[in-house]
Amino acid sequence: MRFSTITGVITAGALALPVASLASVPAHAAASAAARAKAAQVSPTAPDGALGAQGGCSWFGCSEIQNLSRRNVRVARDWCGSGRNGAISNRSRGPQTCSRNKYKWLKPGQHSYTSAFKDTDSFRVGRGCKMKVQWNTDGQENGRFKTYRPSRTIWVKVSDNYDIDIESYRC
Repeated sequence: MRFSTITGVITAGALALPVASLASVPAHAAASAAARAKAAQVSPTAPDGALGAQGGCSWFGCSEIQNLSRRNVRVARDWCGSGRNGAISNRSRGPQTCSRNKYKWLKPGQHSYTSAFKDTDSFRVGRGCKMKVQWNTDGQENGRFKTYRPSRTIWVKVSDNYDIDIESYRC
């Protein structure tokens, strides 16, 4: 389900933010935006909108992964440590070292928002495998493509404003 055009202003204390049209935003993303706006009213002192030290969504949105491949993909709730979007960790056990990190398998056709975690910060590419990923920002469906062919297992970071599609995964 998609919302029709919604425009207006969201206020959080003394801060007023214009809201652009949400005509092409999926219902779950629009719902997330509403939850973030409510959270901003409750905690205006968190300028980045983070919901926790390890993981959580920012006011930009939640990181989400759609598995369009024919293989299961291992995903993790958190990326603990530094690094920008697309950063790579060579740790085969999981991204960085996060004692409370949660992992799930994302089956073919599944979306992480409904099948794993509302905010999914990383995915794994197995050694010797080839994965083609489309990097879309929230609401976008024409983002750039990147192909991963690691010689050893890697984990890839997904930032909060990205909604990526795993187009293919072959091992």
